Amino acid sequence: MRSFALALALAASAAAVTPALAQQQNQIGLVKVVDGEAFALRADERSALGVGTPIYVEDVVETEAGSVGLTFKDGSRLSIGPNSRIQFTEFEFAPAEGRLAFLIDFFRGTLLYVSGVIAKLSPDSVKVQTPVATVAVRGTRFLAEVEGD
Repeated sequence: MRSFALALALAASAAAVTPALAQQQNQIGLVKVVDGEAFALRADERSALGVGTPIYVEDVVETEAGSVGLTFKDGSRLSIGPNSRIQFTEFEFAPAEGRLAFLIDFFRGTLLYVSGVIAKLSPDSVKVQTPVATVAVRGTRFLAEVEGD
């Protein structure tokens, strides 16, 4: 009976940790630099980004007059300029398992991309989708601008 109670308590504590652990596993990068104001939209909430804030799959990052610099788990770096809106649609970095993907939906603004390990191991796995085209990354860096609302 005592071991059943212990097992039940362990299961309950594991269930309590699971959402936080699941979110941590979906973390794909960190905010390294913020100049002005930048925001993350996730789960219908808008929160200010600061240095050290984690970035997750499906986050939408917006800037107004400011800019933000991000570093991802594979070493990729993004600088997002003023009046920008970008969503991190897909990110997988498990090279030992052959799972590599970095898909960004770029709606407006400016973006400087510097490639990391994903682009080096599997260039076809990195794509930036814009309202008018999809960019397949073939080099180590590029700058893009999308005009719009």
